[in-house]
Amino acid sequence: MREPEPPMIDQNGQPVRKAALKTYLETYNAGARGSKEFGGLPRALVIICDGLVLGKTTYVKCVDGQVQLSRRKDGSVVGGGL
Repeated sequence: MREPEPPMIDQNGQPVRKAALKTYLETYNAGARGSKEFGGLPRALVIICDGLVLGKTTYVKCVDGQVQLSRRKDGSVVGGGL
């Protein structure tokens, strides 16, 4: 039997909650890549969002559940259920 996947970890080594993921996505969509705020995003989330193409969906595990991420036509990334 396979072990469950661990939740995404933030820059401080703490598991990510859905509320924090929503904030991270807002920062990611702001697009200020060189900013201090963008530097605080979990690297895994940036890699996942950068690889997400229009019409593609992926899932991110948080402490309080799984969130479906998808890219909109305007290029922003949204999380279902946030």
